[in-house]
Amino acid sequence: MLAAGALTACGQSATTSNPTSPPHANATTQATAATLTTVDGKTVELPAAAPTAILFFSYGCGECVGGGKSLAAARAAVEKARGSAKFLAVDIVPTEKPADVRHFLDQIGGTSLPAVVDTNGALTSRYQVTAPTTALVIDPSGQISYRGHAPSQDQILAALGSSAAR
Repeated sequence: MLAAGALTACGQSATTSNPTSPPHANATTQATAATLTTVDGKTVELPAAAPTAILFFSYGCGECVGGGKSLAAARAAVEKARGSAKFLAVDIVPTEKPADVRHFLDQIGGTSLPAVVDTNGALTSRYQVTAPTTALVIDPSGQISYRGHAPSQDQILAALGSSAAR
């Protein structure tokens, strides 16, 4: 289990993994879908029927705002292109409140972005997340197809591939 203190810092320098060969890209995850309840009371499935871009963040992490803006911009681009990709923001600090998450979403311009608080650490453990501002793309089978740190909008869209556009 990851120590909570290791996840509350803002992470490493803003670098990303090579999208064609990310660490743990072939790591097997449980393909069994988990039903998650968002801070707005809606439910989302992970893995989803389409590739899902996920940003792991904490409310107090300044660097996470940049990664969050990239995720929100990528989602807006996918919606505009009528793509099928899904998006999720995951707060990695179990004690943060839904109001904190909503404030973060407002900061990044992503108020309609689905977001959850990882209250029991299940998602950070399942996907081996060790720092905030980690971004993943999870394919429909549950495999990690991309892992990066503080990615740009373009890097997220490239990782989503054809699911980013119709």
